[in-house]
Amino acid sequence: MTGEFTPERWAFEITHVLNAVFGADRFPIDIPLVAKEYTAQRYPDDPIISVAGDNLPNFVGALFKAPAGKKGWGIIYNNHMSSKGRVNLTLAHEFGHFLLHRLAYPNGFQCGEQDVVRWDSVYGQVEHQANVFAANFLMPLDDFRRQVPSNAKVNLDIISHCADRYRVSLIAAV
Repeated sequence: MTGEFTPERWAFEITHVLNAVFGADRFPIDIPLVAKEYTAQRYPDDPIISVAGDNLPNFVGALFKAPAGKKGWGIIYNNHMSSKGRVNLTLAHEFGHFLLHRLAYPNGFQCGEQDVVRWDSVYGQVEHQANVFAANFLMPLDDFRRQVPSNAKVNLDIISHCADRYRVSLIAAV
């Protein structure tokens, strides 16, 4: 892994900024806006400049470097995904690759469904790190704990509330 922080630390860093600017009731996260604004401030010479959907038959999302002579990066997602939660997880995952891995992988990433099951490879671990960032970024622990009281019996209603709040799938909220 490259970069300054672990996946969890990056998520905490951005959560801290968002809490300071927008307060605790700031969900769901506008990932394209946050990715572009945060990286423009932190990496003005190499920010994320584009987030867009397209027909991507072979993968669900990608992080790519701008063409030669231009600065910045782009995130693209498969706009044929029907679940808004899946789109959000994909966007956050690619944002995680930008923060964690872009220096080690200067040609970017193309992430497909099969990539998340290759745990025994170095690439599988890189994919896992991007997923850990995405989960912690979309569903920060401090807010998640406020949504699920310690004395509550966790049930489908509570998990559904969290999935709606963070605009993620039920599986991701679990």
